[in-house]
Amino acid sequence: MIRHRLRSFTAHTVVVLTMFALVAAPRAGAQGSVGGLGFGYPVGGGSVRTNATGGAFAEFDALTPTNPAALGGLSRTVITAQAEPELRRLSLNGVTEKSSLQRVPLVMLVFPARGGVAVGLSATTFLDRTFSTVTTGSAFLDGKSVPTTDRTDVRGAINDLRAAVGWQVSSRVRLGVGGHLYTGENLATRERTFADTSAFGSVLDSSRVTYFGTALSVGGEVTLGKGLAVLASYRRGNELNARVRDTIVSRANGPVRTGFALRYDGIVGSVFALGVEQIAWSQMASLGSRAVVATDAMNWHAGAEVAGPKFRGLPVLVRAGYARNELPFATANQRAREQRITSGIGIPVAREAASIDLSVQRASRTLTGSAAKESAWLLGIGMQVRP
Repeated sequence: MIRHRLRSFTAHTVVVLTMFALVAAPRAGAQGSVGGLGFGYPVGGGSVRTNATGGAFAEFDALTPTNPAALGGLSRTVITAQAEPELRRLSLNGVTEKSSLQRVPLVMLVFPARGGVAVGLSATTFLDRTFSTVTTGSAFLDGKSVPTTDRTDVRGAINDLRAAVGWQVSSRVRLGVGGHLYTGENLATRERTFADTSAFGSVLDSSRVTYFGTALSVGGEVTLGKGLAVLASYRRGNELNARVRDTIVSRANGPVRTGFALRYDGIVGSVFALGVEQIAWSQMASLGSRAVVATDAMNWHAGAEVAGPKFRGLPVLVRAGYARNELPFATANQRAREQRITSGIGIPVAREAASIDLSVQRASRTLTGSAAKESAWLLGIGMQVRP
């Protein structure tokens, strides 16, 4: 019998954030998640607004640390933080397992400078792989079978700390550049206990691996006219090291990401967008064990935002979207894929000084060559303050 509990991982701007486990499980049931195989689930770091629109707004939403050009031209300081609990349900060979996570995947501060320049500081969860697994079995000791319980706890994630600058060159052009720091640690512990505690003591083993790497991102936006704009961003990962104590045990590169989007806001009160991104996750393969199969991913997004009924004199923003993603990690000859249907609203609570964003995402995940199917609800709540 296998039971799973996934616990929370929190991102903060003022502390060094934690990272995750290396070893991929040989089958989905070994860690209770299709999305969490290998190096973990790609959280994405999008704001609640971006997540509610299927990720399609990532290239131009200033509170999503994807395209640094989106910061250009901001005239007010903005502080934002969000929570995104996830409820998962995995079905495999007639067995159903449920698990839950509590995440705070984004904290961000944006403040304007002069001449159309704005600066953004953010902390996001890049990959999340935090879980607990309990298995029951037996061991032969002194010629007899003794019931055992093994508990494995993995706590960690890869996180992305970004400092970026955006510049509004003109009413039609915005440019930006950002520096990224990948840092954290993975702590894995395994404890075996015996049913006969009077005769046998428990056995505890643990391992800790720390990680460090950097990346550089650039981006731009050009308005073509009549409400149509084209956006693009590029992030290049530099060397990413894994260390045990002070010794580097493996090296890889952070994944290169390339993204494009089209935005149309020619209808008053409405924004529509289409986006695509390619992420070279295979560049991370040498960082882990041979059990980790990392493959490049192509993700597609579509979303919209329209002005709804007014609340305290300002419109409530209604959002919806769709995403089709390829997840980065799986096992040999298998591929994990995901589809999402998303929706949400943006509510002004202090006129232009503060707002609350809410999102609901329904994700369906599959693993090729396997009967494993996973469904998940992701619930987002974000607060924006503009002092």
